[in-house]
Amino acid sequence: MATPPATPPPAPPVAAPPVAAPPAAVAVEAKPPTATETMPATRPEVLPPIDVGAWTRVGGIFQNGTDHSKMNDWHMNNAYVELHTGGRIHKKVGVTLNLNANMLAFGGAPATASAGAQIGSTVAVEDAIISFDLLDEFHVWAGHLLVMVDRDNSSGPFFMIPWNYPGFFGAAVGAPAEGPAGRNNGVNVWGDISGGKVTYFAGVYDNANVGSSPLFSGRLRLALLDPETGFWGNGSYFGDKDIFSIDVGGQLQKHGSTTMAGDKDYADINADALFEKKIPGGGWFTADAAFYHYNVNDGGVSNFYYVMAAYATPTMGVGNLQPMVRYQGETIKANTGTNPWNLDVALAYLIKGPALRLNATYSYAKLGAGATANSIQLSAQAIFF
Repeated sequence: MATPPATPPPAPPVAAPPVAAPPAAVAVEAKPPTATETMPATRPEVLPPIDVGAWTRVGGIFQNGTDHSKMNDWHMNNAYVELHTGGRIHKKVGVTLNLNANMLAFGGAPATASAGAQIGSTVAVEDAIISFDLLDEFHVWAGHLLVMVDRDNSSGPFFMIPWNYPGFFGAAVGAPAEGPAGRNNGVNVWGDISGGKVTYFAGVYDNANVGSSPLFSGRLRLALLDPETGFWGNGSYFGDKDIFSIDVGGQLQKHGSTTMAGDKDYADINADALFEKKIPGGGWFTADAAFYHYNVNDGGVSNFYYVMAAYATPTMGVGNLQPMVRYQGETIKANTGTNPWNLDVALAYLIKGPALRLNATYSYAKLGAGATANSIQLSAQAIFF
């Protein structure tokens, strides 16, 4: 048998091409940090942008222009706007500049004056403040600013439930000593203690009048439920907080009652209690009461007081319905007749709380000498932050 041929040997393997070696890394000398990078205190301070806001209130009233007991006429009695600006020039120093414009009588006392009396457009500086915010417990604010003495003045018309401000009887006889829009030139020291459980305000004001003695004014606020913080105040938190706060305030000015016989000193003391409670389902209840006592008053009023109650329903449509009732009264010195009183009954629709609300108020007043007043006011308020 023939021998088979031998299997040929395998072909030699093909060698792979050589792999090039990576280039040698080039050594880079580390750059030392700059002094600015190593010293945080020298870095540029980033401050928040300037805040700008526009606030407005408009309203009309059904009331006879001469016989205030009748509601057979209608006219505008609110056309009011505020422009708010503010910012910080240092993390502990701020600047506030607010302007206001009043195109009509700012109706608070439709029975004591013609509520529709045209007074022309007036534009004024409402606030011009430099604020030194050193600690939560210690701030110094100076310029043209609020006279801090009571809750009504610190909240103003935009953040209180009743529409009529500063009340039916007006600032002349139903409020402490204040300047236009509740402001005056002066310096105020204030602070929040224990996270806003206690807040104090102490100020001295002169309204740039070198011929009069300065007005000393102060207020102490005790928050027993949720805290209340900051300089600006609220007559209601519109369901954002549970509030039970007690306030006391007072004022003193030497020779402050210049129209009284003997040029007497002026002094007043007041107390306020605000209760507001959220209700399951989205509603809330509010109650407020205040009492003021004057030693002398150019309007002849020795005491002024009010009580107010309101209830906001859970959301109905796009907002909350809020009925309200407020009673105000005065005690007039040497009064031989009935002391004046006023009753407001209102219904508001809060679309965005105080930022957008509609209001209808019926007001009845009993004045001296048997005079009465009736009115229905329809109004709206909007705040753009």
